[in-house]
Amino acid sequence: MTLHSTRSLFLVAVGHLSIELCSQFLPVLYPVLMPILGLSYAQVGIIALVAGVGTSLAQPLFGYWSDLGDPRLITVLSVAWIGLLMGLVGLTGGYASLVLVVGLGVLGSAAFHPAAVTIASACGRTRRGVATSVFSLGGTLGTALSPLWFTAGLDRLGLRGTLLLIPVALLVSLILQFRLGRMACPGDEHSTAGPKLMKKGALAGLVLIVLAVMFLSWFQISFRTYLPAWVESRGRSLAAAGQMMFVFSIALGLGSLVGGALSDRLGRWQLFALCMGLLGPAGWLFLSASGPLEVTLIGVMGILIGATYPVSIVLAQETWPSGVGVASGLVMGLGWVPGGIGASITGLVADRVSLAVGLRTLSLPALLGAVCVLAYALVQHRCRPAP
Repeated sequence: MTLHSTRSLFLVAVGHLSIELCSQFLPVLYPVLMPILGLSYAQVGIIALVAGVGTSLAQPLFGYWSDLGDPRLITVLSVAWIGLLMGLVGLTGGYASLVLVVGLGVLGSAAFHPAAVTIASACGRTRRGVATSVFSLGGTLGTALSPLWFTAGLDRLGLRGTLLLIPVALLVSLILQFRLGRMACPGDEHSTAGPKLMKKGALAGLVLIVLAVMFLSWFQISFRTYLPAWVESRGRSLAAAGQMMFVFSIALGLGSLVGGALSDRLGRWQLFALCMGLLGPAGWLFLSASGPLEVTLIGVMGILIGATYPVSIVLAQETWPSGVGVASGLVMGLGWVPGGIGASITGLVADRVSLAVGLRTLSLPALLGAVCVLAYALVQHRCRPAP
């Protein structure tokens, strides 16, 4: 990568950090707002649903607009938008206004992701996996810092601490406007929509990738949701569960950092299939492990899941080159919608049988995800033009 493309990649990674910084503090905010606004757990669940659906389902639409226009402009405006709206969350005086502000605010995240990852992968040119990993790392750091940032603001300013998000987001937006806009990123001609020759089987391939990510989201969200309960069910403390979650989160970040680089060397679908294929056995062994082996296995699962993030995005972009924004939005948005549904199914099995059985059933979505990736490889092989 050239100096200009490296700088552009760094800028969109910083933008990704700011996007997650402005959106991932909500779980910490809920316990504070519940007594103040008199919210029930059901109402908190609706807010979380609005935030999740708004972020996920709108991404393909914003990806389409990114393909039609300038992804840089969408990137700049989305950072400013989410900062301004989410910064006002602490000033909302009622439930309806809170839902409205959150619902509108998360649209900034939905707009940012497909546009910014289009720029990031274009900067990578022949090393798109590495570039997308760097982009993903920025988001991981933002997700980790967001609760800490909000807690610090809450201690000093109360709920008005959310206002601290506004100057940060506006500063990042201005930097993106004046620096990202001036630097031509090598490969940009391949990042926006245009008349491109589509490979035979591209649509089927894209569908299979999205399906694989859907099964992955089922595994990950279910595992994260029920991990604390599993640790406590084995007679351990909530603090131990928190430590497990920390190890898992760190491993996710490490996996997302190395996954793209490995895919540049080993191949996209090959690494994706390998990670999905190993995920089920690792999860099964984890449920029977203890001590250092237990910690090791949860780290392995985090790395396997994290490694699929950049790989699935770049694979979708390369499969659907005429609309990389749409492809990215489908993977990062629509692909993660079934996660909550899958977690509900896992929970239902846990209620009817046991939590151990519910968690062991997660081997099924992991296996189905691997089958989808292998089916993708088969489709691409059969549709390859004869020499």
